[in-house]
Amino acid sequence: MRILVSGSSGMVGSALITALAYDGHQIIKLVRRAANPDAKIPEFKWDPEHSAFDSRLLGNIDAAIHLGGVSIAGARWNAERKLLIRESRVRSTRLLSQALANLESPPKVFIVASAVGFYGDRGEEPLSEDSPRGEGFLADTAVRWEASADSAREAGIRVTHARFGLIMSRQGGLLARVRLPFLTALGGKLGNGRQWWPWISLPDVVSGLSYLIGNEDISGPVNFTSPTPVRNEEFTKLMSKTLSRPAWLHVPAAIIRLVFGEMGEETMLSSQRAYPEKLRAAGFEWQFESLEDVLHYELIASRVDRWGDTSRNQ
Repeated sequence: MRILVSGSSGMVGSALITALAYDGHQIIKLVRRAANPDAKIPEFKWDPEHSAFDSRLLGNIDAAIHLGGVSIAGARWNAERKLLIRESRVRSTRLLSQALANLESPPKVFIVASAVGFYGDRGEEPLSEDSPRGEGFLADTAVRWEASADSAREAGIRVTHARFGLIMSRQGGLLARVRLPFLTALGGKLGNGRQWWPWISLPDVVSGLSYLIGNEDISGPVNFTSPTPVRNEEFTKLMSKTLSRPAWLHVPAAIIRLVFGEMGEETMLSSQRAYPEKLRAAGFEWQFESLEDVLHYELIASRVDRWGDTSRNQ
């Protein structure tokens, strides 16, 4: 297949492109910088901020995957930062959706990144793709983000929204941020530790996205989480066990709200007990259903691999 990918330089995008190319697909990358005409993988420049994108140069596309947006947890939220977070997702998705819809031969499927933040803070409530939206900035952003793909939907393109949970990878995201504090015995639970954290391994994200491309029966929102969400306190215990370090530090909710503001409230203290009902019903098989296994793979076994000894992965 000929597959268009945006956000190709990010953690998910780079891993996905490697996997798709290995499977024999032809990849086309959308980039915001000047396109490199000599790149091994063809590149096309676009500028979502100024709605600049000549999709006629792409030719026929079988599938498109949009993985874009400014980091949610990159800085404390203020009005300007929140606008940037929202518009970087909404504007780019709308532009790409309209461009794909206007192609003479539109792709069969358009996969757009989204997030479990759609559900807001829901406490103990089990959440599936059929659960209604929640409240808060992230929920509002996710609703607008997903709606901005309407042009593609109206053109008859199968649109899916990959609602990502916490992606577990040493390459970035949560694990990259908390690894050092846990190694230095400064890890610990956040708030009361009872909040549910839906998570998924990077290999399962990649195989899940590939699965969506080929499964014509799946459309709409899809929870990209493992079938086994954990509470923050369990995540803390497993990190401590994996790295053989004590995790004695407890950060009260009041401190998180004081230091991180609204961002801390919605990303650290919110509870989303989300389950991947659509993927499970479709027969998708996870490589990692145990958080303990994926933490060992990412933080211990991968390090052994780099030293040339793969025995601990057997």
